[in-house]
Amino acid sequence: MPTSAAEGTFGGEVLPGLWQFSAQHPDWTEEDGGADGWDPLVAWWALSTSRGLLLIDPLITDWASLDRLVAAQGGCAGIVRTIHWHERSVASAAARYSASVWAMPSSELESPQPFDHSLCDHEELWDGIQAFFLERDDEIALWLPEQAALVFGDAMLRGDGGQLRLCPDSWTQPAGGAGRLRELLTALTELPVEHVLVAHGPLVIGGGAQPLQAALG
Repeated sequence: MPTSAAEGTFGGEVLPGLWQFSAQHPDWTEEDGGADGWDPLVAWWALSTSRGLLLIDPLITDWASLDRLVAAQGGCAGIVRTIHWHERSVASAAARYSASVWAMPSSELESPQPFDHSLCDHEELWDGIQAFFLERDDEIALWLPEQAALVFGDAMLRGDGGQLRLCPDSWTQPAGGAGRLRELLTALTELPVEHVLVAHGPLVIGGGAQPLQAALG
């Protein structure tokens, strides 16, 4: 049963073996909105793997739905945090499901958020799931080969009009600025991308390569 729109939703299986959840971000304010901002409703993901369910950037408002999904998938295989701003429910989920957390170290935090396994650029977790370093402090993109999907935390967004776009220049950028971020993202277009999944905005389901290339052109 989905939660109310004010709390969040269990969006169901959006691709084979991939479930979408969404939730109102508790720290969002009006100042966070606008052309260079982000909407209060953010998405996160649960992925079926050979080891169990992998959670990506969880922000959990409906523990009952997730508990059932975890049980149906034979347990929680782990949690990936794509960027430290997406700590969200990571620690709570890790404790609830006795799961390990994968992330890149952050150079920005004086007191880094804990995790169990350090990721590096192009590192494969298992089942071909791969992390790509985007140089926005500790941000990674995730490649899901079974779904032919790229998952982004904050580096890419999608507006209501449907077009993918890079995060605003005013957001944290790599050394080298937005141009360097564009280079890193362009390298990902060599993957056989069919779908692009973003935390902020609608999903790109099917034909993902074209809008991804258009956003970088």
